[in-house]
Amino acid sequence: MEAYETCRARALRQRYGITIQELACAAGVSSQLISKIELEPERQTPAHERLLRNAFFTLIQCRRIQQRALEQELNSGGSLFQTEEGGEHHGI
Repeated sequence: MEAYETCRARALRQRYGITIQELACAAGVSSQLISKIELEPERQTPAHERLLRNAFFTLIQCRRIQQRALEQELNSGGSLFQTEEGGEHHGI
């Protein structure tokens, strides 16, 4: 059986809960290409590294914006259990 080593891009993606689909969307490529880049060393070119690096930075920026919006909504007051239009309440 062949030893399997994970490239740093895949390890980072998995560690921070980024799906292949999210990274592919941010990079503007297919998820199949992301998978091939992660798994096939011959595809790990400087151009693909720039592509992935830019996609990671795009995702970082998007997550920062989402986190700020969440923080603002939480700080705006109101009960977390109040009903919102279009929302559903699911008890635990």
